[in-house]
Amino acid sequence: MTLVLGIDLGTTYSAVAAVDAGGGPVVLPNRMGEPTTPSVVAFTSATEAVVGRAAADALPHDPDNVVALVKRQMGTEFGMRFHGVAHTPESVSAIILRALVADAHAHLGTSGPVRAVITVPAYFGIREREATYQAARLAGIEVLELLSEPVAAALHYGRGGAVLVYDLGGGTFDTTVLRIDPAGACVIATDGDPRLGGADWDERLTDHLVESFVRVAGEPEHEDEFVARTAAAAEDVKRAMSTRLHHRTTLRDGTTAVTVDLDRDTLRTLGADLVERTLEITRRCLRAATERGVPHLDEIILVGGATRMPAIAEAVSAAFGRTPRLVDPDLAVVLGAARRAHQLAGAGTGTARSVVPRSFGVLISDSHDPDGGRVVEHLVHRNDPLPARSTVRLGTILEGQRTARVEIYEQAGDIPSTRVEDNRRVLDGVLTGLPNTPAGTPIEVTLDVSADGLLSVTAREPSTGVELSLRAYVDGVVDSAASARLTETVAGLTIGQ
Repeated sequence: MTLVLGIDLGTTYSAVAAVDAGGGPVVLPNRMGEPTTPSVVAFTSATEAVVGRAAADALPHDPDNVVALVKRQMGTEFGMRFHGVAHTPESVSAIILRALVADAHAHLGTSGPVRAVITVPAYFGIREREATYQAARLAGIEVLELLSEPVAAALHYGRGGAVLVYDLGGGTFDTTVLRIDPAGACVIATDGDPRLGGADWDERLTDHLVESFVRVAGEPEHEDEFVARTAAAAEDVKRAMSTRLHHRTTLRDGTTAVTVDLDRDTLRTLGADLVERTLEITRRCLRAATERGVPHLDEIILVGGATRMPAIAEAVSAAFGRTPRLVDPDLAVVLGAARRAHQLAGAGTGTARSVVPRSFGVLISDSHDPDGGRVVEHLVHRNDPLPARSTVRLGTILEGQRTARVEIYEQAGDIPSTRVEDNRRVLDGVLTGLPNTPAGTPIEVTLDVSADGLLSVTAREPSTGVELSLRAYVDGVVDSAASARLTETVAGLTIGQ
C-alpha cells in the first residue's frame, strides 16, 4: 500500500502529516511522541546516524559529527565528511526524510512506498528546489509536488479573501499574498530571504549570553563546548520568553556558574534589525501585490515557530495597522501539505497556484558593444503566475557560426537586475550543428517553469530545427554519478533516534 504524506522539511524542525479516514489532516508524531523532529543529524559511525532530539543533544559534545541547519546549504557545493564518508546537503536531508517516513510508518503500522508533497520556502530558487527533489529521490520518496510553505499554510488556514502569510521559520523567511477561495489558493506575490529565521535570533541571544558569562567569569576554559551548550540554552530561553516577561538561566563551565537575567526588552533589542528586515521584505511584497490588483488585505496570518516571539506580532501590527492571527505556527505548513498531497493523490479537489519566486533570463552578449558587454535579459519574471513560459529570438554574433552557447541565469539578489553579477547561472549548454549562415541568424530560446518552480530550457535554430534541451545540469547540485554514490550511502545507513 502506498502511503501519501505531507512533509515539512524544515531548517530547524521537520514534521510529517497525513489525511485520516475522516478526511482531515493529522500530524504523525515521531517515535518519541513529539509532533516535530529537530532537523539535526548526528553520525555515530560510517554506517550509523541518529536524527532528531538525540542528535541535537549530541551537538555540544561532538560538533564535528553533527549537522544542523543543513537546509540553508541546499543547492550549494557544501561538502561534508563524517567518519571518512562524504556527504552533501542533499544526502543529509535525505537522512532526515528517511527518519520522518520511518516514524510515519511506525505510527500507522504500515510499510511500502511513499508519495509526498514536500514543502519549500516560497523564495527557494531553482538550485534549492532541485536539491530538495534530489534529497527525496535519495530517500526513496516519490515527490507529488514541491509546495511553497505559505501556500501550504493558506490551504490549512482555509478562510477566504486576500491574505498575507508572514512565515518566519527557523532558518528562512517568506512573505506571500494569496487569494483564497473554495477552489484553493492562488499566490499573487511572494518575496523572502532564505537565510533569515529564528536561528538568527538564537545566534544573537547566544552571543549575548556568552558575553554576559565572560564579563563575570572571564573566558570559558572549554570554549567550543561551552558555546554549543549555550546555543542550546538560548533556544530554550527564546521559547520561554514567548510566554514570560522575564527569564533566568544559569551557564556553567566546569565548576564555574553564572546566572543571567533576561527580559523581553533585551530580546526585542537583540533582534530589532532582524525584525525590520522582515518588514522591509513584507512591504516590498505588498507593493508587488498592489501592482497585481490586490490593494487591500482581508487578514494577516503568522506561521513558523519564530512568530511565537511577541515582538513579531507587535511589529507586524504596528507596521501594517492590522492585528495578525497566529495560526498553528509550528504545524500549519505540514497540515496544509497533507491536504495538498491528498488532493494530488486523487482523493480530493482543489488547486494551489503559485508564482515564479525569482526572475529567470538568458545571458546576452552585445555584438555592437566594443567592450563585449554582457547582460541578463529576464524572460520569466518574479511573481509571474506558474506555470510560466516565455520565448525570445536572439541572433548569432559571428559569420559562419556553427555553435551557440546558451547560459540561463536566475535572479540572485533581492531585486531583479540585468547585471550578470546580480544573477547566478543555473543552466548551461551548447547548441551545435548550426548551418553555415551569416551573423544574426536567429536562435529561439524558450524558458518553461513548471507549477512547482523547476526550469527547463529549449534553444532552437528555426530553419533547420536543430535543438538543445537543458533540464538536468544545475550548478551546485550533485550529478548522476554522485547521486548514485549517495543513494548507496544513504540506503546503507542505520538511522535511529
